[in-house]
Amino acid sequence: MADIPPFLSSLRTPGWRRAVFLRRVLAVVLLLAALGLALRDAGAGAPRALVFARPVTAGEALTRDDVALVPVPDPLLPASAVRDPAEAEGQILAVEAAAGEVVTASRFIGTDLSDAFVGEITTIVPVRLAEPEILPLLRHGDSVTILAAVPERTETDVISTGGRVILVDTRESPGTLLLGLPEEEAHAVAAASLSTPLAVVLSSPLPK
Repeated sequence: MADIPPFLSSLRTPGWRRAVFLRRVLAVVLLLAALGLALRDAGAGAPRALVFARPVTAGEALTRDDVALVPVPDPLLPASAVRDPAEAEGQILAVEAAAGEVVTASRFIGTDLSDAFVGEITTIVPVRLAEPEILPLLRHGDSVTILAAVPERTETDVISTGGRVILVDTRESPGTLLLGLPEEEAHAVAAASLSTPLAVVLSSPLPK
């Protein structure tokens, strides 16, 4: 039989050393139990909010299976966090999301998203580009100038400046581009797109 270390051997004999050791073990067990209860109570008392249950790409419409309701600590909870699965169902994402991210209303195409931009971005308009190949180069939030070709002329007309990219969806050809614009400029862009494909030029990013 292997020799028992002197320390363990001394614990087999009643005495002061064994009593101190057992008290310390009991204290550690009680501390771990208290910590576990505290974490459980913190999770139970935390507000519940939606998180993405899987990666979701821009342009997808959310379903109930795409989100999960979980406790989220207050310091990590955005002001625009969505708490009701019914509010998320059917909403279209403007920008891709990773699994585990908190679902916020500003991720959806709508007024909350427009309000997230500075200036007078109030209207969202689809744009048909003359060269859809550039769509993968655009990102949500980019500031762009919209141009229209003038028939029988080499130059282009500037239709709008300071447009913001809301959605770039390249899942299907020729792709979808949604721009956020002031209302009057959005009307001008929509009217121009009826007669000619448009082009966009990246301009300096605007502060959010």
